[in-house]
Amino acid sequence: MKFYTWMMRKHLRTKAPVGDLARDMERDRQFPKDGDRASIRKYLEDNDACSGCLAAFERAWRKYERETGGAEAGGRSKEKGRHLPKVRVTGI
Repeated sequence: MKFYTWMMRKHLRTKAPVGDLARDMERDRQFPKDGDRASIRKYLEDNDACSGCLAAFERAWRKYERETGGAEAGGRSKEKGRHLPKVRVTGI
């Protein structure tokens, strides 16, 4: 699952900075929906995202990786194709 899809499913209605980010992502027609961490970070910086937005993105990306096992790689860890355990983290 791509980060964009994960954000829409998990945080679109969240009343926290990560929810604000998700809603901004949804409204932005140019947002890199298939982007990896580096390309999304660069997009946010190039579009003058505030420090709070960047911090919310970094927290969300770490949670995304924990919950999906780095879904960009098909949900598998680099260790002999084993799935990483799903972790439930709150507070972002």
